[in-house]
Amino acid sequence: MRDYAECYRQLLLDLEPYLTGNPFITSDMDEKQVSALALSDSFYKKLCPLGNSKEADQRALEKFMRINDRISDEPFEFSGNDEAESTFWDYFKNNFQSALGFEVEGTNYDLEFIREHMAVGPGAAQKAVEKDFLSKLFEGPVSYTHEYLIPLYRSALADTGLWAEAEASRSSKFPFVKVKGGKIFFAKKNAEISRTCCTPANLNLLMQMSAGAFIEMRLEKYFGISLSTQPDKNRELARLGSLDGSFGTTDLVSASDSISLQLFHKIQENNFLKAVMIRSRDECAVIPDGSEVVLKMMSTMGNGFTFPLQTLIFASAVKSVYEMMGMRPSAASVCHPSETRYGVFGDDIIVCREAYDFVNRMITKLGFEVNDAKSFNNGPFRESCGEDYFRGHNVRGVYIQSLETPQQIYSAINRLGRWSALSGIPCPNVIRYLRGLTRPVYVPPSSADDSGIKVPFRATLPVVNNRYWYSYRYFKRLATEVVVDSYTPVESVHGPWQSHRIPRKRGPDSSCEFVNELGKGVGYLAGYVRRRDLSLTEDNIDDFLMGKVNITTKVSRRDPSGARPRYRLMKGQIPYWDWPGLSDPWRTNSQERFLQLHETWKVIVMAGLE
Repeated sequence: MRDYAECYRQLLLDLEPYLTGNPFITSDMDEKQVSALALSDSFYKKLCPLGNSKEADQRALEKFMRINDRISDEPFEFSGNDEAESTFWDYFKNNFQSALGFEVEGTNYDLEFIREHMAVGPGAAQKAVEKDFLSKLFEGPVSYTHEYLIPLYRSALADTGLWAEAEASRSSKFPFVKVKGGKIFFAKKNAEISRTCCTPANLNLLMQMSAGAFIEMRLEKYFGISLSTQPDKNRELARLGSLDGSFGTTDLVSASDSISLQLFHKIQENNFLKAVMIRSRDECAVIPDGSEVVLKMMSTMGNGFTFPLQTLIFASAVKSVYEMMGMRPSAASVCHPSETRYGVFGDDIIVCREAYDFVNRMITKLGFEVNDAKSFNNGPFRESCGEDYFRGHNVRGVYIQSLETPQQIYSAINRLGRWSALSGIPCPNVIRYLRGLTRPVYVPPSSADDSGIKVPFRATLPVVNNRYWYSYRYFKRLATEVVVDSYTPVESVHGPWQSHRIPRKRGPDSSCEFVNELGKGVGYLAGYVRRRDLSLTEDNIDDFLMGKVNITTKVSRRDPSGARPRYRLMKGQIPYWDWPGLSDPWRTNSQERFLQLHETWKVIVMAGLE
């Protein structure tokens, strides 16, 4: 166990000239003072070196139960206290229903859409012996909570050919297994409280993912919100709001667990999409002691449509308020002068200053709780999507979860170096302390944070290979891969996917007697299974087709919760050492500013190496 107290003491020595003694951000502070205060507050805010504790898990469970109890199971009624609130409800329902309306731009939620968009998540699945794609869907029981989902799944597979035959092969050996509901588990958040998540049944998650994909598509078509690009738009609006107060940022308390089932019944029309979402949601949750909790919430974290659904609800609310106030809403990066911008990404909401209070009041009436401590409409501070802005400057601190491995220490050093370049505050004491905890492995600036200590070229002893590239060593995180089996292909209408059955080895002490070769074919086509030791050429293609070539297949899976990642020291090479990489770690649109920060980073790193 590291001496975390000493590490923090070294940090405070670096920050002491900039700390005023005031634990709160005030408008009379300058950017360096705010940055120093933010770092001192954030540094150990998520510290959890030993993983989840029973006490943190219990607090998370109690919070989850309180939120569920707070939600009413009576039919939802929007009690407007005045004409404006009553008008909002009409606008809100109209926007929500229009976004999910039938045949918007020729695309509808039907069996074809489900077939193309259903997917499994990367985590565990109920009744599956492993976390990989093949185990979840093709080589064991498939779990569900509602009988409706079995014929729906089979109907969606009717025209898939390979997948349908793979499912028929599986179901001949293993049954569908009905489970009570989602299984509650806890993810690491900080030392005080864990994060509550829920593992749904297999069929449930497949349908949830398809519904989530449909909602996500409609978000982009109706609101102009793309979940892949919206975080950057939100950050820019937050930056502008911190400069001139034109935008306010709102954060909510446990929004993903606060979507009322009764609210959804009230605002979503009866159609096929609603039927799938209602029957694929978890009606109850099974907590770790085995007892069941009836869920009043529409969905939980872990549900495949939770995030798109909450984004849709809040985008509908914001758009309704804007329309009522006579503004033309726009979620675009650059909008027409007659339009007013806004941003919604999950429960991260940004609206213009004039609409801020009314939006928050209406969101509260929909059953959500505004987090006043992290919501801002006054003063020079705003936060959104992982970045904090003070008068236009990103003052976000560095969060340390653990320093128990060399790779965690490398990551901390690299992030502190970037923070110093951005804030203009050097941290030589804490960086030297961290460097003393492990052996140095120097890597180029374009490397991953956990691969080694990033240094400029002048801090290295260059080794040039025969291509005149610079050689170096770095740590690479290893994906957990399992050799599932070696098999010899035979002739089949589906090509080389069907083969002789050979026991599938899952580890040194376990095996599975059933190998679904058709399911393996689906895995290849979906990208879940890879062939690593075979490259088909003119010389071996005939042997392959005649069954004389064995193929080793591998699947990747996630490490168990709380497991320490595995690394290997590898050899790397790069033509230009000081290349900063494709991504912009300082999130600036100015190339000149980016290069300036990169040069400042070089100076700070060199000072830390002295």
